[in-house]
Amino acid sequence: MNHRSIRKKTIITLVAIFTFLSLFAATEVADSTVVAKYQDNEITMGNVNKRLSQIPPMYKAKYDTAEGKKELLDIICTEEIFYLEALDQKIMEQDDFFERIADQVKNTYFSEYRKDLLKDAISFTDEEKRAYFKENHDQYKDRTFEEAEKMIEAKLKPEKENAIIEKKREELFVKYNVIINYDILPQINTLAPDSNEVIMNEKIITSSNTLIDRNVGDLVEHLDILSKRVQISLRTDDGKKQYIDRLAKSDVFYLDALEKGYDKNPMLKATIEQIERNMALRTVYNKLVVESIDTSDKKLKEYYNENIKEFSSLAHRKIQTFGFETKKTATKMRKTVKKLIKKKKEEEIKTLIIDNSVYAKGDGILDHIYDNGIIPGMGKDQVYCDMVWDTDPKDLSKVFQNSKGIYVFFRILEDVVAIAKPFEEEKDRIKKTFMRTLSKEKFESVKQELETKYALVTYPDKMDVRLTAEEYFNKAEAAQKRRRFNDAIFYYDEVMKYHKNNKDDYKAMFMKGFLFAEELKDTEKAIALFEEFLTLYPEGDLSESAQYMLSSLKNKEDMIESIDFEDK
Repeated sequence: MNHRSIRKKTIITLVAIFTFLSLFAATEVADSTVVAKYQDNEITMGNVNKRLSQIPPMYKAKYDTAEGKKELLDIICTEEIFYLEALDQKIMEQDDFFERIADQVKNTYFSEYRKDLLKDAISFTDEEKRAYFKENHDQYKDRTFEEAEKMIEAKLKPEKENAIIEKKREELFVKYNVIINYDILPQINTLAPDSNEVIMNEKIITSSNTLIDRNVGDLVEHLDILSKRVQISLRTDDGKKQYIDRLAKSDVFYLDALEKGYDKNPMLKATIEQIERNMALRTVYNKLVVESIDTSDKKLKEYYNENIKEFSSLAHRKIQTFGFETKKTATKMRKTVKKLIKKKKEEEIKTLIIDNSVYAKGDGILDHIYDNGIIPGMGKDQVYCDMVWDTDPKDLSKVFQNSKGIYVFFRILEDVVAIAKPFEEEKDRIKKTFMRTLSKEKFESVKQELETKYALVTYPDKMDVRLTAEEYFNKAEAAQKRRRFNDAIFYYDEVMKYHKNNKDDYKAMFMKGFLFAEELKDTEKAIALFEEFLTLYPEGDLSESAQYMLSSLKNKEDMIESIDFEDK
């Protein structure tokens, strides 16, 4: 049977695998199922599903699989034991805890207040819209007023919203007698907090409500809990003004929101509780993981020396390559080139390349070849790359065959060695890399300690839903249509695990091998799977197709052009 017939038979057989399938409602794990325990608490499948529902759609797909839900369970468990540790260490009772979340809390109240203030408040008269259309006619010259009306409303809406908010801010400033002393701002030195001692008691914001009052000392005292972005903005007078304006505005809206009873809003209360919880988790993580890592110069230098390659320029080589259709020609030309190099006949070498070499372009010169398995202009070729780096810069390389089947040899024109960047210049990057590496290790260590301390036990097997073979095949097919091939492979693995009947597992194993070969381009895994497949199932509808694909993979022949999984 020729290759075309085998390809056709493969397609027909694969389509047949799926044509008999129909959709079934999968049995789900009950929400009441306990999937983890710690101290006197339980985590149920309902908790996992609720958390899954809160994940933004763009990230949800990652966790909306059996394995994804187990990963999500691990995240939930980790948060719970770290939160218990935060409570145990009384993190939320620290003096500055609520000050560090004050901005987030006030912004949450402001967002709710703003939403209520603007609700049904935005409308535009026909006169306003036509006036805007006339003033900005250049923007809409290709449209009539009626065609541009919706665009005009979208443009006017933010302006009107800002006007309403600004008007309310002015009313609240009057209500709370707020006065901002802008003149003191240029005198505040945020880069050297101690230098502000003389003006510490000078008022920045005065109000009839003491909760709004701010002096220089209040600003300086809280500098270290502000974000880096805000700290940098406070280095300029304009940045200070904008920050103080935001602070005063946030305060008056927050106090008015409290007066209006916003703190009794259940959804708002839940959001604030989550903000507090997140800060507690961040604080205890920093204390147990980040702050426990020694970042002294001694440790950083040790890490720098141990990982010197990471902080060095990349070594690369420049070569002149010679390529020929046959080994005999290449061997003969190598002897000629060797003599010409010895006699320093560069022009004659160029002529030889132009007249004889497959790679005549640019005199056969290839630059910036790194030790990464890639040859510039030719693509991935591990053998060629290894040869470049294994050849002594003083020698002409041996003749060998590259990935394109051309017999080549080369000489090294330039050998640029890696140079380590000075420690002081790279110190910040060294510290970030060091922290990133060690914090992962430290986190795992702390996590294990807390799991033991709080007697965490998980039951991931209870999350498994054993489906029928048909259901797994349907899920795999749907995953393939979305090009989520690793998810499809997971479902084929489930078939092979739970349906060992020489029928369903047989089909699943072939499809798994096919996906590794055709879609994931993982030749090594595909070959191993097809070899195992043919060992387990030497005879069958798919055996001939598997043998063809195995031969194609081993000989680097063309793969099957396409597969149509739609029902015929």
